[in-house]
Parts: sequence; structure tokens; C-alpha cells
Amino acid sequence: MMRMLSFTSELSESVLKSPYDFVVTGANGWLGRATLEMLYAALGENFYSRVTALGSHRSELVTGEGKTHPVQALSEWQPSSNQPLIIFHYAFLTKDKVNLLSAEDYIARNNAITNTVTAWIASGLVRGVVLPSSGAVYDHLYAKTRDESAGLYGKLKYTDELTFAAACDAKSCSLIIPRVFNLSGPFINKFQSYALASFIVQALQANTITITAPHSVLRSYYFVGDLIEMCLQLLLKQNMPISECFDVAGDEIVELSSLANLVLKTLAKGDAQPVNRTLTLDNTVEDRYIGSRKRIQELEISLGMHTKSLEHQIKATGMYLIHLLQQ
Repeated sequence: MMRMLSFTSELSESVLKSPYDFVVTGANGWLGRATLEMLYAALGENFYSRVTALGSHRSELVTGEGKTHPVQALSEWQPSSNQPLIIFHYAFLTKDKVNLLSAEDYIARNNAITNTVTAWIASGLVRGVVLPSSGAVYDHLYAKTRDESAGLYGKLKYTDELTFAAACDAKSCSLIIPRVFNLSGPFINKFQSYALASFIVQALQANTITITAPHSVLRSYYFVGDLIEMCLQLLLKQNMPISECFDVAGDEIVELSSLANLVLKTLAKGDAQPVNRTLTLDNTVEDRYIGSRKRIQELEISLGMHTKSLEHQIKATGMYLIHLLQQ
């Protein structure tokens, strides 16, 4: 598979020269696969000795050059060397699992993951943690009712933020918490759960896009590679332990109809049928799931980052999905 994600050349060099080994939990998920791809691009053959991939069970992944790399079971793994670690912690039972389990089981399983990873931090070997949270924390904090599962999911995500903040502070370990709203880019999964992926797949397979939402739906997208680049830059460019928490929000806000039309245009689907909105649009109701740009924009400027435009994000996501659908 062609390489679709990589760090900037400057950060790639910093990663290769750094004293750190890297641990990626949730290795088989979207963020996990994207992070491993970028680490492989930076580390080359050193990837196999410096990167540990962890999942819910033992498996293996295929790297960019076709070699296999083990995915170890998170519950069984322990740090076994004295190398300082940076952890990308993506393992979490996501919002779509809320309705598949009892509340007690859902909480217990996520707590078990948290307890395992915070114990690694307590060992003193961990120097930095990237802990993606979610825009759903605001459903919990502000008692919103965006959907039934967001409240519990948001509550546990916010609890995780506090738990990891305390664990990292106790060991002078840096912590980066991006509160994720809507991402784009390679390794996207759960196509029916994400509007962007669903639209691209519809455009490719049906030559049209159907929208079923009966009201205005506003979104803002951020490229997955830009997010991972930002988080690791923040960890590697600091001489002192830092703690950052920010909303992940792009600078373009788009309604679903406009997004669908942009997908057709970007994928050069000039022969496609018009976007089909199946229900009369009720403009009195607005579904707005968008984070604040304030802090992330400050970070982009301070790091000298030039993030991907929405059109570029659609193109990169489309290239990945085209490759996936052709397999």
C-alpha cells in the first residue's frame, strides 16, 4: 500500500534521533493505525525495535513494506526495558459500544484499561502521553442530550482526563489531551458512523450521495495526520513537562449538503446524480458538533504548522477509501 501519512521531515528526524521508544494502544483502530504508519515512515527499520503495538488481543499488522509486526494484548504487556517511553493511548471502548453493554460492564472495561496504563506511568518510565478525549465531554459537563450514549461516554472520557492528569503530574510526565470532534484521513473506519466516509463511499459506489438528516448538521474537520504531528511536536519540542488540553477543530465549517457537494466535486464525479436529501430540511433545529478553534489555532501558529484544507482532507480520505474498496 502506498504511504499516505508521514511526519514533516523535521519531526521525522527528531523522532529518529530521540531517546524514546513508542507505545501505541488501540493499535488496530483509526488513530492507532495512522500513528503506526507515521512512526514507521520516520523510523524505518528501527520501527520494529522501538515501537510496541497493543490491542485488545494478540494479532499482527502489516507495515508499509509488507513485513508483519506483532500487536500484543494490552492486558498482558508490561514495560520491560529502561528506555523512556512516549505512549499514544487510544484504547477505549467507544461511544458505539455503550448500547451493546450494560453500563456497569462498559464502565468496568474502560476502568480496567485506564488502571493498566496509569500503572505504567507510575513506573516512572513514561515521559509523555497523548490521550485523545472527545467533544462528548461537553455533553457530560453541560448536560447536553445530543444522543443517548454521548452522556456516559463523555463522562468516562472526562474522568480519564482527570485520572491521567493526576498520574502524569505525580511523575512529571507530559500529557497532551486533544478533544476530538470530527477527523478525516487515511485509516478512517466505521463508514456508516462518519458522514465524510459515508459520503465518499456513496459517491464511489452509487455515483450519488443521499442525506437522511432532517435538520441542519454542521461539522468541522481536522486531518488525522495534522493532529498526530501536532501532539508529537508538542512532546518533543519541550524541555519541561507540559500539560495541554484543547478542542480539535478545523477552520472551515460545513453543512452536510455542502460537504456532500464538495465530495462529488473533489472526487471529480462530474457525472454524478445530484445530492439527494430525503426529508424536508428543518432549519429550526441545528446539530452543531464543532469545537473551539482558539487554543488549537494558537498551537498551529506557535509550531509553524500549515494544516490541510477541507478539500485536501476529502482527497486524501478518498484516496485511502478507493484503495480499500479495490482490495
